[in-house]
Amino acid sequence: MAEDLVYTSFEMAAEIGGDIAPAIYANYFARCPGSQALMSHIDDIVRGKMLEEVYRLLMLDDYREEQGYLNFEIKNHKLAYSVEANMYGNLLAAIQDTIRSTLGDAWQPAFEAAWQQRIGDLTQEINARI
Repeated sequence: MAEDLVYTSFEMAAEIGGDIAPAIYANYFARCPGSQALMSHIDDIVRGKMLEEVYRLLMLDDYREEQGYLNFEIKNHKLAYSVEANMYGNLLAAIQDTIRSTLGDAWQPAFEAAWQQRIGDLTQEINARI
């Protein structure tokens, strides 16, 4: 089985930067106007749980077993929280950018390619439900 470079980059970022969640949210809020206000009622525990789920999805290379989960979450986010389609891509980009900046010189071109593929795959799954 080939090494999962997205997973490896997550591990390296955790070793170097510890809890990168605050940096991810700062990056996300800066790149996605309106998201901070939308999430203003959500505490750090819920934000952490949300990121855990996004991390989990980013570490998958096959979403077939996630169809029901994705259907529910995308619909729920739209109806209950007024999440806009662009917010998903901005969050995924904020995660990648934060990991890239945390790794610094340890970031490799292979990581970039793996992340672009994984974000593309997940974005395709999300967009199919919007």
